[in-house]
Amino acid sequence: MMQCHLSNVSYGPEMMAQCPEAMQGMDADMMAAMPPDAMSAMGPEMMAAMPPEAMQGMDADMMAAMPPDAMSAMGPEMMAMMPPEAMQGMDADMMAAMPPEMMSAMGPEMMAMMPPEAMQGMDADMMAAMPPEMMSAMGPEMMAMMPPEAMQGMDADMMAAMPPEMMSAMGPEMMAMMPPEAMQGMDADMMAAMPPEMMSAMGPEMMAMMPPEAMQGMDADMMAAMPPEAMQGMDADMMAMMPPEAMQGMDADMMAAMPPEAMQGMDADMMAAMPPGVAPPPGPEGMAPPADAGGWVIWTL
Repeated sequence: MMQCHLSNVSYGPEMMAQCPEAMQGMDADMMAAMPPDAMSAMGPEMMAAMPPEAMQGMDADMMAAMPPDAMSAMGPEMMAMMPPEAMQGMDADMMAAMPPEMMSAMGPEMMAMMPPEAMQGMDADMMAAMPPEMMSAMGPEMMAMMPPEAMQGMDADMMAAMPPEMMSAMGPEMMAMMPPEAMQGMDADMMAAMPPEMMSAMGPEMMAMMPPEAMQGMDADMMAAMPPEAMQGMDADMMAMMPPEAMQGMDADMMAAMPPEAMQGMDADMMAAMPPGVAPPPGPEGMAPPADAGGWVIWTL
């Protein structure tokens, strides 16, 4: 029977595979001295036996050589000890095998080192377990690689921590999967960076959750791409924050879907910017300026 000793400088895949119990004695220096190809024999049992402190010796080459199923035995304590540079060896299969609770130990430095392709392994549970500050290290390339289903794990804090330029990589499929509550984290810069086609997946529940200030980022192309039913989530505060130029994207169906109280947030400049035939007529059947020539009001009989 083979005697297992931690003279791991000479360890290769065969010896690693036969000595899972030896992992209990690993430390960071021994891990750092291990040949990357030895990691190819690392399985869940070996990973589970390893002290968290040993992860400090990991590097990108070792991570890249590790079988994806070894990730299933990792926990937050092990992830927290890993050098950010080791994340450069991650791929989609390894990400998919990672327990969601591991994400709670990640920080922006780790996320910034991860290859964009690794994001293809993300799911909703992993997204939900991710600390909001991790989103600050994401860029458009990483967002573009993420499966739409992962967006189901988003919340308002994560949305608020997201750099505006990330929005440029989102599409309608991603927006459609996002919980309405996540919209509470939107701001004007994020709205302005959003591709117009994303708005085609916006529904009234999502619109109703958006802070009024976010409307300052709207433009005519985004308005034109919005489904009429999304207007049902608008209120007067949201409408009052919208740039008049955005009204150029309005059409009659959108106007018809807008709640009457939302129209109280409109002013003369907004009405003047609407395409011909879209603005409601003045008088008891539509809207008219009040005596002080301020905002527009709804006539009631």
